[in-house]
Amino acid sequence: MKKIIVSLFALSFFLFVGCGEEHANGDKERHEVPIVYKGEAKIWNFDNDKQGEIAEGFSNQVTGKDGPGKWEVIKDDTAPSIPNVIAQTSLEHFGYHFGMAVNENVTYDDFELIVKFKGVEGKEDQGGGPVWRYQDNNNYYIARANPLENNFRVYKVVDGRRIQMDSARLKVTSGEWHTIKILARKNIMQCFYDGQLYLEVKDDTFQKAGKVGLWTKADAVTYFDDLEVRPIE
Repeated sequence: MKKIIVSLFALSFFLFVGCGEEHANGDKERHEVPIVYKGEAKIWNFDNDKQGEIAEGFSNQVTGKDGPGKWEVIKDDTAPSIPNVIAQTSLEHFGYHFGMAVNENVTYDDFELIVKFKGVEGKEDQGGGPVWRYQDNNNYYIARANPLENNFRVYKVVDGRRIQMDSARLKVTSGEWHTIKILARKNIMQCFYDGQLYLEVKDDTFQKAGKVGLWTKADAVTYFDDLEVRPIE
């Protein structure tokens, strides 16, 4: 068989996505698809936002019971980009309560999203992750990592109902910074944790452009920093 040698540089421009077909060995075949970036990356590091308030351009949203959580910009000397992070700091909510900080200024359809997070506190839940293709507070995608459960999952929320699409067991430490990356292209979504691909789904529910944001559950106190989104074709 003829071998094809591809440089590491060239590999950085390719996205491996599932074809969605189940094969005899139980695996889903992956195909090499070129990524073409379009436009500039938008980066929110929260360092110029006022402490004690939600970051400029973001709104406080909730899915489920009770009112919204408390999102505020705070100082954190361990932040990936010092001095500020955005944090969900309320310990008052429990059960089916999903708090979100949603950016109201831009929408994306296909994109690469990267965000850093640190689970800090919470007895019922910890951790969190990014929201994308957000249509309203009851319709969106979410990927989150949970230190209390040591898992990484991707969901869709449809009419306020959260539906799990894929899950992976892995060690998720609290009190330390981790990175979640999402590659969303048409109906294929790949979710990376600390640089490794763990989750991949094919879903047609939300292909329309939507907003991006940050998500926590119940009493999770979670810090986020360096939210970066870059459109792709």
